[in-house]
Amino acid sequence: MSQDSIPRTHCFSLGDFHDFDRCVFRFFVNHHLGKKYELAEGSTNKVVGTLLDLALKKIHQTHAYGQPVEYLQNYLKAAELEIREDVLKRGKLSFYGAQLPYLTPEVVEKAKEIFSSYHQGIKGRFKKMVTTPTTKRIKPFWEVVLEGQTPLKMWGAPDAIEMGEDGIPEVVDYKYFEDQEKGESNLDMDLMPKLYTLFCAAELQALGFSKARFVVRLWQNPGNDAYYEEFDLSRMPSLTDFFKDKMERILRTEELGFCNKEYCKVCQHKEKENWIKELKKQGWIKQGPSELSSPTEESLASSDLPF
Repeated sequence: MSQDSIPRTHCFSLGDFHDFDRCVFRFFVNHHLGKKYELAEGSTNKVVGTLLDLALKKIHQTHAYGQPVEYLQNYLKAAELEIREDVLKRGKLSFYGAQLPYLTPEVVEKAKEIFSSYHQGIKGRFKKMVTTPTTKRIKPFWEVVLEGQTPLKMWGAPDAIEMGEDGIPEVVDYKYFEDQEKGESNLDMDLMPKLYTLFCAAELQALGFSKARFVVRLWQNPGNDAYYEEFDLSRMPSLTDFFKDKMERILRTEELGFCNKEYCKVCQHKEKENWIKELKKQGWIKQGPSELSSPTEESLASSDLPF
């Protein structure tokens, strides 16, 4: 089977793994029924983070290192334009669709203030990009195909690969949190470091590197590199096996679990019963809506996979 012929239901991103771990029903609807962008929710927090991350990518791609902050802030305006153009072109399929209502002049100004503060905190010294076939693209995006009787694919992208001061390449994800304490407490330092490093490993090995470091950089706390994990790139096959096993277990799941949280747009949606019917019709689950009882905390716990 060619890479392009792998069905989307057999392709997983970091967000898909998170969805499954938090609410099995939300994962089924977003992933198996393809409702991810339709049901996506935006926020000021997400827009600020997106603007900052896109601007950072443009700094790397144009090698605009050492430029004054007034010049670099133009990349935030370019990021805003990119978001608007993508939504105009792709509509409901745009990754940024849910964010557009929050993309106001006030939010853009907030992003500029945070960027200026970060720039000052690092004294204008952005670490330079490690150039690979993927990082050279206008929109870097990695895909890893796991061969087998049923081929699987993982896809996604960290924000950058930057050269560490000690010569070890750093796979970096930049984070902005409106509530920084809460954001840091919920930071995924389990799956995210493994998956994002695995994405970049083959290209880094081709450049002669034997090690890589995954790092989270905090836009509101410049210079804080406390969130990191180092990897021996020769041991990536074990990570491949880990994620392959995880995806296969997820795809074998035929029982629904509901988080039933008030904020879960999927569990509380008026189309909930119709989605359950569609999942059964497509063969993803065994029970129909009339056969499903409201889950208890005990049943929800038992539906979690033992990862």
